[in-house]
Amino acid sequence: MYSIYYNRENCEKYGIIPVRRPSVPAPEMRVTETEIPGRDGVLIETDHTYSPITISVEMNFLVPKSKWMETFRAAKRWLTGNGWLMLGDDKEYMYKVYYCRITDAERTSWRLGKFTAEFVCDPYSYAVIGQKEYEYTDILKNPYMISHPIYKITGSGACTLTVNGNQITATVNQEIMIDTDLMIAYNADGTNQSNLIAGDYEEMYLLEGNNTISITSGFQLTVKPNWRTL
Repeated sequence: MYSIYYNRENCEKYGIIPVRRPSVPAPEMRVTETEIPGRDGVLIETDHTYSPITISVEMNFLVPKSKWMETFRAAKRWLTGNGWLMLGDDKEYMYKVYYCRITDAERTSWRLGKFTAEFVCDPYSYAVIGQKEYEYTDILKNPYMISHPIYKITGSGACTLTVNGNQITATVNQEIMIDTDLMIAYNADGTNQSNLIAGDYEEMYLLEGNNTISITSGFQLTVKPNWRTL
């Protein structure tokens, strides 16, 4: 039986299962084509970014007549909001979901229901192992594509984080997270502390292949690498 996981919960928990394995579209690079009179072909401009993808999963459920609406309501609550989608036959990767659209449920009999969940996702697939925190010395080699890590600095005072020769300075009050994907800094309880850092988030990305990372002496640094690929 095929299944999916959304925010780490299996669809079977809600009594629903996919009709079939969903197709996953290939991300499309954003490209601008310009035709030049008198010249064959077109000029291509791209910033090497990709458009979101939509993964559509047709779901059905078979329940007692009295549980039909209750099951659909539970499914809608589960699928509301953003989160992580994992396919049952590809558990080493996840998709970052911006939001999920749910079609009206079709009641094909008193007990049988069917609907489609459309997951609008970031174009990349994210390695599950890249969602853990590592000592920074353990993630200097990025085996995937360029990634947007979260750096966690622990200590007190002024420090400098250097990644591939680029620097961010931070004033640390016990702990600060530098999130290069959201491009904000915050502490353990989520309070915005972007005013306590100076530097360019984009320069803190982990490049494909080998990277160099260092931190001011006296501070501890761990990294959630957010490894990803197409």
